[in-house]
Amino acid sequence: MKKQGMIFWGLLALFFAVCLLPVTSVEAKTSTYRQCSREAKTGKYYIWTDNSSQSLNIATSKSGNSRVLTEASDGRRMSYTQISDGSTVYYMEMGDSGQNGNYTGYIFRIKVDGSGKKQIGALKNVSMLTAYYKGNLYLSCHDKNDVMLLHTYRMNVKNGSVKRVMKNACVREQKGQYLLARPNSGALGPLALYVYNCKTGKATRIAKKGGSANFSGNKIYYAEYVGDPFSGSGSTFRIRRCSLSGKGKKTLANKIKGEYTGMLNSKYVYYFDYDSNSNQICYRYNIKTKKKAKISQEKFKW
Repeated sequence: MKKQGMIFWGLLALFFAVCLLPVTSVEAKTSTYRQCSREAKTGKYYIWTDNSSQSLNIATSKSGNSRVLTEASDGRRMSYTQISDGSTVYYMEMGDSGQNGNYTGYIFRIKVDGSGKKQIGALKNVSMLTAYYKGNLYLSCHDKNDVMLLHTYRMNVKNGSVKRVMKNACVREQKGQYLLARPNSGALGPLALYVYNCKTGKATRIAKKGGSANFSGNKIYYAEYVGDPFSGSGSTFRIRRCSLSGKGKKTLANKIKGEYTGMLNSKYVYYFDYDSNSNQICYRYNIKTKKKAKISQEKFKW
């Protein structure tokens, strides 16, 4: 049962990595670019892909009538990821797979009123648009020899030039010029954890055996394993905090027994473990009081 549970959570993590990452917001301000979805408002609009019609749709209310902003070109399908500041939208059309299973993603820019549509570049084996910062889009791309291996590329939106900026790491979350990134292994941990500075173009590894991580305020909160969750004897992790640049590390909780962590912030750590009967038990740890409380799976936060 424990092994099955771990497989379940591992698959769930993969689902989040592949499907839910695009709706992780950057910073919810009208002047700031963020990931778009039917559930998240960007500026005055909700922007999303309609898979049935392969169109990019836009609406002024969450459940109200929408209009088609643009449609996928012939022979292509619309990507489910878009990035917008509420005025300009960057989106992607996916070409058919080639002889070796490789394909090309075509990146476009369009205004929310439907004007100014322009292709700004193309890139092979693109998975998703992940972030935007001052004239550069950040994209995850599959390795040509390993579909599970993702690298992060930077595309200049003015001239379409492309450069790989992180190997074996894809963006999970953004706060201003900083990007949190980790490998796309499908596992919850332990994995290397990086913070990338868009201004300097440098990535800093903040944990070699990291669990989950989140921006909270002007800090990064993350879990760091001190044991192997696959050893069969359980694992432990510590909770740490550092600056947005990865400096000034501080340990907030030295030793928590658990399998994997979910969301972390300045107040709480969500994690789960197994009881003696191999049942999964979810917990919420209070950083201030140093106490844990059992919670339902419905209240567990990733």
